[in-house]
Amino acid sequence: MQLNHTIVHCSNQERSSQFLAEIFGRPAPSRFGHFHVLTLDNQASLDYMAVEAPVTPQHYAFLVSEPEFDAIL
Repeated sequence: MQLNHTIVHCSNQERSSQFLAEIFGRPAPSRFGHFHVLTLDNQASLDYMAVEAPVTPQHYAFLVSEPEFDAIL
């Protein structure tokens, strides 16, 4: 069993998905249906969905090397 994707609630899906793509050095997110999709190295994806309600805190943990962490920070 593998995690395929998770939906990330946000107020602006294009801006939010592009921000994470830029700091992680990922390819630009793609559009799939009503989502902006950011694909990760393990083929899982973060599917950004704009919501009208206030966005509540969400937690996502990414395993990266020390040099990758330093570059992201």
